[in-house]
Amino acid sequence: MFQNFIISMNKNLISEKGIALILVLWVVILLGVIVNTFAWMVRTEAQAVGNFKEETRAYYLARGGFQRTIMELLKSRESTVHEPLKERLKLDGRVNMIHFIDGYAEVRVMDEGGKIDINVASRDDIIRVITALGLEVEDKDVIADSILDWIDEDNFHRLNGAEDDYYRLLPEPYRAKNETLNTVDELLWVRGITPKIFYNKVVSRSRDPELVSGEGEENLSREDGRFRTGLESVFTVFTGSNKININTAPISLLLSLPGVGEAQIERIIAVREERPFRDMSDLIGTVAFPPENGKFISFSPSEIYTIEVTGRLNGSHVRRSFKSVVKVKGKTDYDILYWKEG
Repeated sequence: MFQNFIISMNKNLISEKGIALILVLWVVILLGVIVNTFAWMVRTEAQAVGNFKEETRAYYLARGGFQRTIMELLKSRESTVHEPLKERLKLDGRVNMIHFIDGYAEVRVMDEGGKIDINVASRDDIIRVITALGLEVEDKDVIADSILDWIDEDNFHRLNGAEDDYYRLLPEPYRAKNETLNTVDELLWVRGITPKIFYNKVVSRSRDPELVSGEGEENLSREDGRFRTGLESVFTVFTGSNKININTAPISLLLSLPGVGEAQIERIIAVREERPFRDMSDLIGTVAFPPENGKFISFSPSEIYTIEVTGRLNGSHVRRSFKSVVKVKGKTDYDILYWKEG
């Protein structure tokens, strides 16, 4: 019997040691999980701090590019209109590269005078621009009439247009504005205009020789991918004019001029790279240009510019971007009319 008691005690001790071992293993596993979780949190927070730091640096690279661009725009007012343009800012939407020690800014500058003010555009203006853009649009008449209905003061829709009776039946109903647009972005509310039609993103960044080696400036067709071709980049709300500045208008708008082909546009762009056109006689004397198109064009900048800036750090995928519209006032001052980050 005593022997049986000893055997039972030994079994109990073995059982308790097994339980203790299991508990120790669980504690070790739990501590391992806690340590790994803490290490992961530390790495995540360190990465977040690093990303925030890089984003902040990229943002201020973009701000530096913006300030440099403003300086160049102000400085350009001191120059005569006959000064060669090759070393000056490109004002037709192509990329201007501004380099800094730890990164660079890609700056696209567009003279708003090179666009058509949608608030004063006629139906014919809208139709020919949409046609020239080559957008995949099911019904140009619907878009043209709906834009005009959105802007006019009454609530009577045109043949193919839309007013409150259309917008109130949408899944998320709203009313037609029946006022002039304050920003071009408002076109996204108009019947028939989708984000694809409005933005129609750029295919590639630039033909800047620093970015694309071995390619020159000779071929200036739409396939370059240097110009945006959505409604966003051909319409403005800041000039009050439906004429486009021949010296800064993008290819997409030049193509909208009646009787003007790509060969003529290439010639126009090649000449204006050297010097701006002064007047209609100068243009006709240089390019085979239909004189009747004089009602569609102007020759002076509006002094209002869209500036799109992207700041990038060397060796980093992080970038920060913003878009602004500025009005240059005199040789030392400017106003910001629009600002959008993202």
